[in-house]
Amino acid sequence: MNIRLEQPADYAEVERLTFAAFESFTYPDGSRDPEIQEHFLVHTMRKCDEFVPELAFVGEIDGEIAANIMYTKSSVVRPNGDITETITFGPVSVRPDMQKRGLGAAIIRRSLERARELGYAAVIILGHPNYYPRFGFVRADAEYGLSVASQEGTVFDGAFMALELRDGYLGKGGGVWRESSVFDIDKTAFDKWSKEFRAINDYIAEQAESIQPLLKSVLKILRKTLPAAAEKISWQMPTFWQGRNLIHFAAQKNHLGIYPGVEAMAHFAPRLAGYKTSKGAAQFPYKDFGETELALIAEIAAWRGEMHAE
Repeated sequence: MNIRLEQPADYAEVERLTFAAFESFTYPDGSRDPEIQEHFLVHTMRKCDEFVPELAFVGEIDGEIAANIMYTKSSVVRPNGDITETITFGPVSVRPDMQKRGLGAAIIRRSLERARELGYAAVIILGHPNYYPRFGFVRADAEYGLSVASQEGTVFDGAFMALELRDGYLGKGGGVWRESSVFDIDKTAFDKWSKEFRAINDYIAEQAESIQPLLKSVLKILRKTLPAAAEKISWQMPTFWQGRNLIHFAAQKNHLGIYPGVEAMAHFAPRLAGYKTSKGAAQFPYKDFGETELALIAEIAAWRGEMHAE
């Protein structure tokens, strides 16, 4: 696995990976989150003051992101009011089909190495008590006398853990650990964003079973071609958006409609001569749809992305 820093072009893919990873996550007691919020947390974390971009890593296998980790600044408020600066990682996500292969451990170890190199002195987390001790984490309450300022959500016994990157940094004086305010998720904002996040998958699920694989292949190629674009439903169609609508697609009765706009249709007119077109759209019949059409859609989307890069 190639581990590197996250880039803006990775943002949307990392959010989808995080959702998929936590959709399959279970707590030690076998329960699951009734509502997955980690992907929204990733989305909002990059914009907060406590985000540590130099510790946001992704792991790639065959050019596709398979794992990611993100850090935020946190702190310990001592009994005398002094502040001890710490950092916190999470979410840590591994693609479901790549789990139990050591990818999560690899990206955690790399990020901890880099955190030490950058001068950070301690990491405090809420995580699985049977997993994180392998990296040197110990119970923050028992070892350092620390407590947690807020324990909203599911916090299982032994989950509050710390790792000193500089010996003696946390000491034994106790204190209250405070994580970044980004973890206080705005439910209204989450509901709105989550609806858009799930919208295209829901759209595809509502179509005839026979064409769902085709629609998924179009969605996959557009995600690969426009990795930095947001996804939503606009004009009742799946849409890739980056400052403006770049391209729509829609399932019609006998064909797939692609709507890249007037400029793109004019630019690609010679390539689209064999298809039925209008001023701003092209039709690809399902019965003839194949790799040629998929490659052409990707080329049109790439052109749109380049022409309207922010």
